[in-house]
Amino acid sequence: MVAHDDRVTMYGVQAFRKQGERLVPDAPRIAPSEAAAVGMARDLAHTRAGVIAWCRSGDRYLGEFDDPVILAEHGEVPARDAF
Repeated sequence: MVAHDDRVTMYGVQAFRKQGERLVPDAPRIAPSEAAAVGMARDLAHTRAGVIAWCRSGDRYLGEFDDPVILAEHGEVPARDAF
């Protein structure tokens, strides 16, 4: 077995807009760092109904990732089990 260190942390932002009474997700955005994801979420909060900044760590070689961790949340977002 070959040893490898392919554990990485991915950062992203998910924004939501209102469509009638429903929250509709925008396309997810990838960020280069935690600070960038939190800043992007803060900026998008001015124009979106809700925004979540998140990170997720895992082994990219095996394709196994931990559950996402919420870094920041602004406005109205779906229940956590919905995404």
